[in-house]
Amino acid sequence: MAYESVLVVLATGGASLERDALDALPETTVTWSRIEREGRVACLAARVRHPDPVSEFRVRVRQWAGPRGWGVTVAPCDQHC
Repeated sequence: MAYESVLVVLATGGASLERDALDALPETTVTWSRIEREGRVACLAARVRHPDPVSEFRVRVRQWAGPRGWGVTVAPCDQHC
């Protein structure tokens, strides 16, 4: 995998957000993750490796998360991340 990013998924409704949710994201390897919940709201933060440039990965993740009713942000991660 050529790139590494920090990914945050926010669920305030829609599909239930679980720790293993990113397993369904093709061509992505999770190196660490953490999930927090408060009532119906869940936030999943993860460091992931992926083959596509961050700008393309961001689009791909949003297309994957959108139908589930989740919001997503992606930030590039360098060696100091």
